[in-house]
Amino acid sequence: MRNFIPLLLSVCVLACTPNDRQQIDLSDSVVSEPIDGVGHYVYALTIPRDVEAGDKFEVQMEWRTVGSVDPNARYTMDAILTGPETKIYSIPSGANTVGELHLANWLSYTFPVPAEFPAGTYTFGVRLTDEVGDGGEVPLGFIPELEIRDGFFRLAEIAVVNPATE
Repeated sequence: MRNFIPLLLSVCVLACTPNDRQQIDLSDSVVSEPIDGVGHYVYALTIPRDVEAGDKFEVQMEWRTVGSVDPNARYTMDAILTGPETKIYSIPSGANTVGELHLANWLSYTFPVPAEFPAGTYTFGVRLTDEVGDGGEVPLGFIPELEIRDGFFRLAEIAVVNPATE
C-alpha cells in the first residue's frame, strides 16, 4: 500500500495537467560554466500554448541560482512577449526571489496580453537586471543561441489569438 500511494499521486498529477499548457525542460540549454561564476537559470517552465489578446496567461518557472551569490544582490526580473508586437513586464525583487542564494523553486506569474495585440506567434523570454548595482543586465546561464536581444533569453513560444479579427 505504501508504494501505491506515491504511484497514485504521480498518475493524478500527470492526468490533471491541462493539455493546453506546454511543459518545457531547459536543462540542456544552460552553460556548464557561468560567466561570472554565478548561474541564474530557468530549468523548466509551464506556459499555455495560446492566449487570447486582452486576456492573461500564467507562467510557472523553476529558477535556480548556483555559485557564490552576493547576499545583498536584488534583481528585477523582466519578461518579454515579442512577435508582431512587443510588451515588457518588470517584476521587482520584492515580488520575486530570483537570485537568492541556492534558490531552487517554482515561481508563478500572470501576465496580461494587450487587447490590441494582433494574432501571431510570440516569443516569451526573461532577463535579470541589478536593482542594487548599476541597473545593468545580470548574466544568465543560457547558451548564446537562446539570446533574443537586450539581455533577454528565449524560453518558449506562445500563440496570441484574436477572435475579433478571425
